[in-house]
Amino acid sequence: MDNNILILTHSRDDTVLMVLEHLKKMNCKTFRFDTDLFHKSIYLSLELSRFGDFTGKIILSTCSINFCDISVVWNRRIHDPQVDNVFQDPELNSWVKDETYWAMVNSFTLFDCPVVNPWEVNERLKYNKLFQMRIATKFGFEVPDSCVTDLEDDIRSFWNKTHQNMIFKKIKKGLFHLLDNKKAILHTNVILPHKFTNEFVNRMRFTPVFLQEHIKKKYDVRSIVIGSHVISFAIHSQDMPEARIDYRTPGILGKLKDIKHEVIDLGPDVNNKILSFVRYFGLTFSAIDFIITPDDRLVFLEDNPNGQWAWLEHFTNAPISELYAETLYNIGRSFHK
Repeated sequence: MDNNILILTHSRDDTVLMVLEHLKKMNCKTFRFDTDLFHKSIYLSLELSRFGDFTGKIILSTCSINFCDISVVWNRRIHDPQVDNVFQDPELNSWVKDETYWAMVNSFTLFDCPVVNPWEVNERLKYNKLFQMRIATKFGFEVPDSCVTDLEDDIRSFWNKTHQNMIFKKIKKGLFHLLDNKKAILHTNVILPHKFTNEFVNRMRFTPVFLQEHIKKKYDVRSIVIGSHVISFAIHSQDMPEARIDYRTPGILGKLKDIKHEVIDLGPDVNNKILSFVRYFGLTFSAIDFIITPDDRLVFLEDNPNGQWAWLEHFTNAPISELYAETLYNIGRSFHK
């Protein structure tokens, strides 16, 4: 049987092309499901009989594929379907968008073949940093003191617990499209002592806030896990003022390439802990962020089960896309043995 790989992505995703290049050399058949185009140029049909027999079919712009013919699914990066407003009433348009979204993502839980990574696992993890850190400690990782609260007294208590050395982090959304076509980006911010006033604390109560101990770092680390492979990268964020708190900020400013990146080896003990952590959740891929402190302690920050990695390959020539393609190929081939 053919090794058919279904890729769940979106129409503006260039990273997927890096892996497709290698998959083509392996004579795999690939099917690209651009999720933002669902219900516009991509469709699906799902049927379940009274006896529990299930059939599913995805109709793409140039072909179709049955669920039973898929060897492996690569859950690369899902975007919401861009559904047209077909009604005058906003409430009805919202209903259409919700129905479309949930029909699509519900279908992603119905594959019999392996999925890298399962949609429901990614959704459980990707914005749940406290849960991730709690599990990370079970595998021997150090994590920062952290607090999520909407209580003023607890905000002040945590401020004192961190010795007035505290950062504010987003839980989920960090990009805002404001009025007059303006955009705002919320990255990690240090709360300076002179700004921690009564008025400031009162303003923090507009939503529950994610606070964390600010740990000094020598450099950032992103570890990419693909199957049994772990490739770690030192991101020398402390060499650039804009990157010292959050190394993603220079990316917005077009300066990420000015930060030194290099492949590093965290050693077999740490790599085994990383693999155990990832396998605990049933993940095949992860992008895990750590920091190295000035006294060389490794501190776990978060796991990004759909995290980005293309820039790391571009900057260091690490063979991430090739390993990704090999892993997908081997998983698909094993499924049909």
